[in-house]
Amino acid sequence: MRKVGFLAFFLTVFPALVAQSVSEGTRVRRLSVDRGFVIPHHDDMYHLYRLTYSAQYQNLKTVTDSKLRLGYMAYGADLGSQTLGYAAAAAVNVERSFGAGRNAPLYMGFAMGWGWVSNPYEGTTNPSNRAIGSVGNAFGQLYLGGGYSITPSLRLHGDIRFSHFSNGALKAPNLGINMPSFSVGISQEIKAVNWVSGEVSERQWVPFASLRAGRKSLDIDDPRAFWVPLLELGMGYRVGKSAQLRFTMAAHADPFYRFEKFEPLSPFTGANGLDMGVGVGYHQKFGPWGMLFDMGWYVYKPNRGYKTPYFEALGLSYDCSRRWTILGRLKANKTTADLIEFGLVHYWD
Repeated sequence: MRKVGFLAFFLTVFPALVAQSVSEGTRVRRLSVDRGFVIPHHDDMYHLYRLTYSAQYQNLKTVTDSKLRLGYMAYGADLGSQTLGYAAAAAVNVERSFGAGRNAPLYMGFAMGWGWVSNPYEGTTNPSNRAIGSVGNAFGQLYLGGGYSITPSLRLHGDIRFSHFSNGALKAPNLGINMPSFSVGISQEIKAVNWVSGEVSERQWVPFASLRAGRKSLDIDDPRAFWVPLLELGMGYRVGKSAQLRFTMAAHADPFYRFEKFEPLSPFTGANGLDMGVGVGYHQKFGPWGMLFDMGWYVYKPNRGYKTPYFEALGLSYDCSRRWTILGRLKANKTTADLIEFGLVHYWD
């Protein structure tokens, strides 16, 4: 099993602090304890298979009058060995509830944000950790769960969760830490004002341009890291008050097309260092915050063996104004992390 590279990164301040509020909704506070294990998904990770223990706190609130919830998650884990140590994370959390009965509520959620790992790879003091090469990492979690009410406001719950730490090729090694787990806990559900779902441009089609960059390292023996700039042009098609479809064209100036271990990079040209791709995606807004999901295909690559023919990406956005947005995005090739990008998006609305 290859590492799951679509879980990411960027900005863990809580969107609930900046959203406006109207009408009466629901706030859910959930405390869980987990038992899971580290997946040895690579030959260099078989010795890292261990049982793990973790705990998390979630604070979620209804968005407008839908079954969507938005909030944050705080996470901590014992990774089961001195080699991996401990991990912690804080993340934006989005959840969708299903079912109408109080004693049969189901929910599915996703969280992404910043993570911390206590014992990263170090050539002399911790050479056995081939999973993670940096203290700071992206964190992501997918989960599916359900609960049973014991009082009007308290509920027992059980979840199946999949947690992931990765630095997006920021520093080698970056095999990633994947942990499936089962969690049990207790949650409190109280009345609270809703978060308003933010609106996008009134125009049906909205053109935009984005300039982003990320830093990337691929090899333990040759730990050089290089900046990878990205230019993206696109059109957004409004499909609701708070959602857009994205149609994009992008070019990456990736130095690793010219990379040879221990050798200086050859001079850059468009033919040997620039790839181009097209993509389609979905951008959902929550007040000034947003989450986006992209999939695309490379129409040109200098080296056909480097990177898969297609890519996928997951990101977080924050609107500074009507026309300017801050965007952080984790791009992956066939679920293998390629780059964490940070930059600005400008909309002509």
